[in-house]
Amino acid sequence: MQEAVAQLRAEFGRDAVILHTRQKRRGFFGLFGRPLYEIIGAVDPESNTAREPKPEVKTVPERPPAAPAPKSHIWPEDIASIYQALLATGIPRDTANGLLGEVLRGLPEQAWSNEQRIWHELANHIARQVSTVEPWTFEDGQGIAVFIGPTGVGKTTTIAKLAANFALVAGKKVGVITTDTYRIAAVDQLRTYADIIGIPFEVVFSPKELHAAAGRLQDRDLILIDTAGRSPNNQLHINELRNYFNDMPVEVHLVVSATTKEADVPRLVEVFGEIPIDRVIITKLDETTTYGIILHVSKLAKAPISFVTTGQGVPDDIEVADGQYIAKLILGDFL
Repeated sequence: MQEAVAQLRAEFGRDAVILHTRQKRRGFFGLFGRPLYEIIGAVDPESNTAREPKPEVKTVPERPPAAPAPKSHIWPEDIASIYQALLATGIPRDTANGLLGEVLRGLPEQAWSNEQRIWHELANHIARQVSTVEPWTFEDGQGIAVFIGPTGVGKTTTIAKLAANFALVAGKKVGVITTDTYRIAAVDQLRTYADIIGIPFEVVFSPKELHAAAGRLQDRDLILIDTAGRSPNNQLHINELRNYFNDMPVEVHLVVSATTKEADVPRLVEVFGEIPIDRVIITKLDETTTYGIILHVSKLAKAPISFVTTGQGVPDDIEVADGQYIAKLILGDFL
């Protein structure tokens, strides 16, 4: 197997990825023959070391023979096109590799040329991998939800949507607190929404004031707490954010824009995960055409997705997260 992998990468470059492997035998109905190892691999045509965008199945004997090992070309172009399409959705290479490998291992080989079936199985795998959670039921008493994340991801608007839906539609008693005193416009925006909805609104400047404000809202079913956007690269600001909630039983929602770059997600999750993260909200689905970032964030944050937002409208453009919906969103026209 090691020799087969080495041959694959010698021909296609070090960025070649392995989608499927298996051992088989030549000889009389597969008996008494020397073992062979078959690998299906693919290569990203945009990678620096890529030589050929098509995968090739390598069949290599256990010991080097005198003659070159035979090659098999069973469905490589179909598998390659699906792999490249997964990358085009914004799913990272390692994740796409793992997904396609899982699907191929679960299907009989005669089904590998059935693209529709493979896409259907990919959707099922994604739906199972994207963890989601139902909205608050308040069965355990008051809920206090804190919204954290980078600047510009839509935390304030998301809070306004949730406040309006739970207060006006669900009939719950809602209160809103903001610790974002850095942006006067954000305070005014949230105060305006609270006035329109008819719910109490508090502005706090310190952890002590936050505890006092929460005490004044103890009759509320749900308290939503807005925070200032923080850069993952500013550890001082992250520490300041964490200090607000050290001694308060809160549910922390990390808010991430669907337009976030794949390369920025690990750092973002690592830094904000110091809080730590209980739920994830994905915003701005209307501002991109690729949604693989949702699966990426969900896997790295190890937290369920609670809501997704699809526009600026209050209170309409927000939905409860659902695995099947997200899978269809990610795979789009391929289903």
